[in-house]
Amino acid sequence: MKRVFIAVDIVASDKIKEVYELARYRMRLEKINWLAISNLHITLYFLGETDEELMPAIAQSIESAIIRHTEFKLILRSFGVFKSIHDPHVIWIGCDPCAPLQKMKKELDNNLSRLGFKPEYREFSPHLTLGRIKEIRQVNQLAQLVATYKDVLFQEQIIKSIVLYESKLTSEGSEYTPIRNFLFPKI
Repeated sequence: MKRVFIAVDIVASDKIKEVYELARYRMRLEKINWLAISNLHITLYFLGETDEELMPAIAQSIESAIIRHTEFKLILRSFGVFKSIHDPHVIWIGCDPCAPLQKMKKELDNNLSRLGFKPEYREFSPHLTLGRIKEIRQVNQLAQLVATYKDVLFQEQIIKSIVLYESKLTSEGSEYTPIRNFLFPKI
């Protein structure tokens, strides 16, 4: 069994690194599990603990989802939290609406459902998770960051592939190992 997920890799711009470091500094006394800046990605599908015998079928599902797509531009904009500012669980950087990403996500969901994987019940909201909040006492610090960076353009990136990752949980956090990179076809 492998704990796996499908994602779009993001190479953090200087602006993302800056807000990431600022958030870590301002929230240093809080209990937050910060992702390594080198691990930033947009999760398309979290498959969880998966039988290794399914890997070829999963790869085929990914290939058939991307075959009709080409590389596309992703615009990373805004800084916020999931659940609410009064009860935050995740600190994130969002992205502008992106039709190619949404369409590919739908195709992945359809293809993987044929293998018995259930689509997520929540609407797909593409984002980069910066940190997962365990406990927070000074929400005002986080609220100031959200207010300051809520409409900031952080970067534009051309997406040329998606990646199937293995995720291993360690005491220092998750370690992500690429299993396979799936390049979009050239036109």
